[in-house]
Amino acid sequence: MNVMDSLVWLANFPATHAYEMVFLGAFSALGLIVAARQSVPKRSRLDQLRVERGMAGPEFPAASRVAAKVQSWFFFLLALVVFSGFVIAIASLIFGPITRGYIYEHGERAVAIQTDDMGSFETVTFDADNGHRYTLNLPFFSPVTYPDRDAFVSGSEDLVVRYLPNHPQAFVIDTRQSLDSWGEPLGG
Repeated sequence: MNVMDSLVWLANFPATHAYEMVFLGAFSALGLIVAARQSVPKRSRLDQLRVERGMAGPEFPAASRVAAKVQSWFFFLLALVVFSGFVIAIASLIFGPITRGYIYEHGERAVAIQTDDMGSFETVTFDADNGHRYTLNLPFFSPVTYPDRDAFVSGSEDLVVRYLPNHPQAFVIDTRQSLDSWGEPLGG
């Protein structure tokens, strides 16, 4: 399995769902950072009473301190992952999905299958080389068209899809080989 294909596949979700990921990433990352900063050992009310009456020492047990530190690092790591999705989403809003070029260059070619719901242009259905049929969401706000980034998929007769062989969920519409309803290439 190609490591770069896997990384592009992981980055493809925030890249193609950019609007959702901007809000999710911004608010979630801030919440996770706050949760990480507040990960300190806490005493129960019973333990507080024991300390007040001199029945227990004021320091926390080592296990509590280690657990709080592990929890803090976990939340910081999770915040970093969510924040990286936020950065990918911002870049994809500005430049278009940033994974399109790699998928186009390294992807396998497949012809989309016309289905009953294909007229709504919300999904793309194709058969991958592994024998599975994939019906995937076609994002409206972050179009997955390449090399023509501004091509509109509406009214297309023949859609050609390029997908990563190990991760067919990462795909682009090939605008040079796809034809619109007039028989012209989608790309200009």
